[in-house]
Amino acid sequence: MRAFTLAEPGASSRLSGPIGRLAQGVSAGLFITLLVLNLVQVGLRAAGGGFVWVTDLSQLMLLWMVMTGVVAAYCAGEHIVTGYLDTKLGGRPQIVLLLGLRVLEVLFFLILVIAGYTVATVRAAIPYVQLGISTGWTYAAIPVAGVLLLAAALSRPLSLPSPEVPLDDLPEGRP
Repeated sequence: MRAFTLAEPGASSRLSGPIGRLAQGVSAGLFITLLVLNLVQVGLRAAGGGFVWVTDLSQLMLLWMVMTGVVAAYCAGEHIVTGYLDTKLGGRPQIVLLLGLRVLEVLFFLILVIAGYTVATVRAAIPYVQLGISTGWTYAAIPVAGVLLLAAALSRPLSLPSPEVPLDDLPEGRP
């Protein structure tokens, strides 16, 4: 029988590391583009102009930015992973808990793929008014993120999150 070992906090595999870095880059690029696009739109509107398609494109980009950000956070072991109970346990109970959590993560990511595909398929018949493209492209971000999250979850080692910093260790004046 093979014994399970726990990896260092934030450990990634050969697959989840590159997925996370790619998702982080895409999310950052979308954020910067969305910010610049909307700042230009504000300036143009103040000058009496503007583009009517910016709202549609912003909606499309926002969901992709959020979903790729979720993938990046998961791959880095941040935000959407647990961290309280698994740091309180040790040995076999800890491994059982971490395996159980991984199974729940995989099931949730499967739901994202299946439900996201269904939503994207339904929305495919509804076009954006100004862009003229299918709103299904926006909602395709959900199953795509689900597939990336599944790949990351199935390839990542079990690991504990970073322990919380005790309040006594914080510098003076910091909450």
